[in-house]
Amino acid sequence: MIKLTDSLYFHNLNVGSRGLAQFWSNVNDQYNEGGQFYIDIGKRFRDNRFVSRNGDWSLPWSQSLIPGFEMPIYDPTFNKTFEQVSDQRAVEMKALIHQGQRLAVMYSGGMDSTSIMVALLRNLTQDELESVVVCASVHSILENPVFWKNHINGKFKVIDSVTNHYDDIILMGYRPITGDAGDCIFGTSIGLEMYHNFSYYVSKMRPALQNKLWNLRFKISDPEIHFSEYKEMIMYYLAYDTTPAGLNFGRLLYEKYAHNIRTASVPILSLHDFFWWLIFNVKYLNCSVRGPIFFNTEYPVKQCIDLIENWFNGGEFQQWSMANNNTGEKIRNTLATYKYAMRKYIHDFDKNDWYFYFKTKLESLGNIPPSQVPAIAVVGIDTNYNLLDGFDSTVIEYFRHHLTNYTIDWTDN
Repeated sequence: MIKLTDSLYFHNLNVGSRGLAQFWSNVNDQYNEGGQFYIDIGKRFRDNRFVSRNGDWSLPWSQSLIPGFEMPIYDPTFNKTFEQVSDQRAVEMKALIHQGQRLAVMYSGGMDSTSIMVALLRNLTQDELESVVVCASVHSILENPVFWKNHINGKFKVIDSVTNHYDDIILMGYRPITGDAGDCIFGTSIGLEMYHNFSYYVSKMRPALQNKLWNLRFKISDPEIHFSEYKEMIMYYLAYDTTPAGLNFGRLLYEKYAHNIRTASVPILSLHDFFWWLIFNVKYLNCSVRGPIFFNTEYPVKQCIDLIENWFNGGEFQQWSMANNNTGEKIRNTLATYKYAMRKYIHDFDKNDWYFYFKTKLESLGNIPPSQVPAIAVVGIDTNYNLLDGFDSTVIEYFRHHLTNYTIDWTDN
């Protein structure tokens, strides 16, 4: 039974979720500015599962970090390439196969899962690849049809990823490999959306600022142009609507991010650094554990986390990510070069020019229906990995109490 003083490992305050409608009705109260701000995060984003791994980031409740998902210490001398890190990760999978394990790649056709397949194909022998299956759907084929035809179809056993979730794959005797943390390594789609609509957001700025911002449109990963140069546009972009309340939320959220960055131990300089840090720091845990929580009904959460091989959480990908801001490896000032190092790694293997030059990020997770847990609205997990049920009165009181007492404790000075 959760108590008001307990810490959480995960929270899922998704304001727009139908399953949580009753929960929000029950916790509704006359919140102060802090509590309302935290609720409003769900108005701007599809979920509200932000947990900082580095720097100051207050939450309404006490939060602990799930072991195994800590941020490594920043090493500015780290000099391994993305190719070297990816190949080494595949060698780790080779070792698992020789221990008798069978692997199942959760393949969407996107760059993250395609780079996993490339790493395995580059580094495993044909005999070792016999222990690998591919979990995919029709969406996986449509997203990367050439790779599917040349490297997967007829060469691997394929399991339907729409009807088979992580627990189903484990029950079949496989260790799932997921690329869910791949976006965290390169930067978030939150930033890509602003880059793609850059001219629109410039047009919404005051006239005196428009020329300056327009001249910065190809400077998104220039370390000489600090992200604060885009401050007014970022605040407008982060707002959940253009009402005074919505715009004030955008200002508060920008200031909260900026405060976190000032207190972090990793240098964050450019506009892309800013958006990369949002997912590498405060969204990393969500990306890494959403599968065991929402796409699994058979296994306790901790057991499922331990049984899934989180590709980009292992190896040295996080060190590579921290050492490669503004080197051109993550993005080269235009949207079409997002995940450049990964694009090159894939292209060196499959020579698919279209995928290298024109592939854009598509939503993959939304194509998979979540596992259904009857009568449970998951609003978090405690530090014993118990699911917190949004219909439970004790859980409702826990969140209501903390949201009511949360205050704004950051500034942008």
